[in-house]
Amino acid sequence: MDFEHRICVNEYGFYCVPNEYSKREIPQILTRGEVYEPGTLRLMRRRVGSGDIVTGGAFIGDFFPALSAALAPEARLISFEPNPLSFAAAQRTIALNKLTNIELSPVAVGAEAAKLHLQLSRVGGSATAARAKIVETADDGETIEVDVVPLDTLVAKGRKVSILHLDVEGHEKEALLGARRVIEENRPMIVLEAERPWQRNMYLEFLGDNFGDQGYRFCGGMERNAFYLADG
Repeated sequence: MDFEHRICVNEYGFYCVPNEYSKREIPQILTRGEVYEPGTLRLMRRRVGSGDIVTGGAFIGDFFPALSAALAPEARLISFEPNPLSFAAAQRTIALNKLTNIELSPVAVGAEAAKLHLQLSRVGGSATAARAKIVETADDGETIEVDVVPLDTLVAKGRKVSILHLDVEGHEKEALLGARRVIEENRPMIVLEAERPWQRNMYLEFLGDNFGDQGYRFCGGMERNAFYLADG
């Protein structure tokens, strides 16, 4: 895919930023040479140990250089991005940094395999960019049909997963249900976009209802994220 873009750099690496996204928050941060959610990245880098990181949606791969560099030699970063422009930019970010331990798939994730609508712009034409999200109908602005798969199908059996990080614009519950094997076998640290207390409590209750045997507890919030650890 050809698209106009700029290359940005910060302490972790280089990033392909489509011009179409220039007014969004993350591209503006990268354009200034800064790091998006630096505290979250530092914590994930410290906690990963010898395991894999599952993270998505990838957007333009703004987390990739920092997390890739923290992985053990045989570990992988497994990610997904259903927006075609964001996926293409993330691929270029991977190439710019010569990253060889990343598996990136052009899909959305959910509880089961399906085809759903991804909103690329709101009604009236306002681009959502990093906020592209799954919607119920094709009438919600500009949408495209995308493949949805469970995360359990993206992560090979037997992989050790240390961290599961999800920022999927309100589709987190479905994504977690589709990662049942990964969660039950690995009990990874779970990082969810949940800025408000009610969101953090909602996810804690959801984890208790659906993954109660793992004993997940809320361990605090930072930036826009909530962190959950399993007992033991």
